[in-house]
Amino acid sequence: MSNPFKTTDHRDQRDRYKAPTAYETAVWGNGANLQFSTGASTSAAATDSSVLAQAISKGMDEFFNDGEWEQNAVDAIPCEFRPKGTEPTTVQLVNMVNRNIEFDPRQSIYDHSKITKGEAVAGDFIFTEPTNTAAFFSHRFTLLDAHIIAGFTGNGIEQMMDKMLADFEKACGSTVVDILIKSPSTATKEVTIAGTSPRDRAEDWIDALTLSINQSVGNSLSDFVLLMHMTEQAMLERAAQRAGVESIEDLLGCRTQFYSGTDRGVFMLPKGFASLSFRHNQEGDVWKILATRNSGVQGWDFEVSGVADVMAQAKVKIKLANPEDPTERLQVELVDFPLITRVIVKP
Repeated sequence: MSNPFKTTDHRDQRDRYKAPTAYETAVWGNGANLQFSTGASTSAAATDSSVLAQAISKGMDEFFNDGEWEQNAVDAIPCEFRPKGTEPTTVQLVNMVNRNIEFDPRQSIYDHSKITKGEAVAGDFIFTEPTNTAAFFSHRFTLLDAHIIAGFTGNGIEQMMDKMLADFEKACGSTVVDILIKSPSTATKEVTIAGTSPRDRAEDWIDALTLSINQSVGNSLSDFVLLMHMTEQAMLERAAQRAGVESIEDLLGCRTQFYSGTDRGVFMLPKGFASLSFRHNQEGDVWKILATRNSGVQGWDFEVSGVADVMAQAKVKIKLANPEDPTERLQVELVDFPLITRVIVKP
């Protein structure tokens, strides 16, 4: 992501107060660029909170809805952005290996016995559909007049929005995790992470994740996006430094996203199968940006919200054979397919 609130005017005097006139190119987080230009400066005093409220809401809207955020999101995980009122696009991909599937008992048309297992044959199609519940992302914060009564600088806006955007990204990841845990297409695997130093712990994670690869949907870690708890971020960054590489992605060989809240393990999302399908609102934007004057606390309430369907519920058709004639496979059942692997540490 990029921070739209970093000024480039008077770089050598950024610690000094100056009324803002324009917000220009900034670099934040993953190194993507965001262009933000607005005539935020007015004849009003720079200590007027409405000036800052206008700058923040304008910057958030341009960042989230003018294409920069969408490109960053696509780079992080496969995404779809669809018009309001339309349904998510179902993903259909070919199963790469034979895979035994356990599913709800069903009555066979052949001998009236209960069927609990079947085999997904290589070459059969896997259908990825939306989970039973969608994700509503929302982040809200309040800026009091008292916070800016002494004026504000480019550094102050930059630091404030850096923290807000980072927290929002991790909170969105936590919402996705809550949905994935309830999905019947999520299989859980326990591993042992014994390392205590960042280097040893990172090596343990790389080994454990490699051994947890679902060969039906990927053959290497580069075929997955890892959704990890935020406590692992600093450890992996330090391990990457020790290994002499620039990023966590270079260390692990795959993309990573982090979530907040309680630690619920590492989720291995296959890039070719799992995705997020974001809905446009009535204005044609993915995100709704609100800035409301809160007279009760003498401040401004800012909120960013959006809705996405989690495309992570996989189905596959299982053909059941006639016990008396195995070549006859007239009965076909649509059952859940284990698409996502949730890797948790043994207690």
